[in-house]
Amino acid sequence: MKKFRILGILAILVIVGDFAISFTAGWQEERDSFLAGSKSARAETPALYTPEGIPVEVRPLETTILDSLRNSKMNENLPYKIDKVSVAIVPSTWSSIVFCFGAFAVLAILAGIYCLIRVLISISKRNVFTHDNVVRMRVFTYSLLAFSILNALMEWLNYIEVVKQVSLPGYEIKGFSMSEDWVSLVVIVLFTEIFAVGVKMKEEQDLTI
Repeated sequence: MKKFRILGILAILVIVGDFAISFTAGWQEERDSFLAGSKSARAETPALYTPEGIPVEVRPLETTILDSLRNSKMNENLPYKIDKVSVAIVPSTWSSIVFCFGAFAVLAILAGIYCLIRVLISISKRNVFTHDNVVRMRVFTYSLLAFSILNALMEWLNYIEVVKQVSLPGYEIKGFSMSEDWVSLVVIVLFTEIFAVGVKMKEEQDLTI
């Protein structure tokens, strides 16, 4: 019993701490990127729009002459290349619409994290296979899935706008790639539904006893 409670408390602390650190770091990065892009774009076309900083993966063309950096220990200049840059774009109408839905998805994620914490508390009390835990797990899983889908859609729409709006002399923009780990998401959904089936079988078994 004590081991379950200790593990549950540790899991809750890890989840809350990881979420707080990730959210703070992500918010800081997005804010810095947005402010940098905003200042740069408004210097050329003031007050026409609010630009958005978007990270883009790039690769140099074969004809591009790479710059070099001085290595003091080796006492020579070493070439370097740029793999990722942050550029300011004008978001499309569809991006703005998806962003609005994303705000609701963030609220759903917060509700999902709360439900996950409730599941861990329930497990620490040895109440594992219950209908309430099934509902909580589904709220967490599908809110995470919805947020990931919206985030991937936003990345794709922004990528399209980057290709349309941005020109990088000497570099080409790499093909679109999503940041989400879809395999892990599918596994989470699968285990959630397996858990739901297990709870249903347990309830049916209890009724037959």
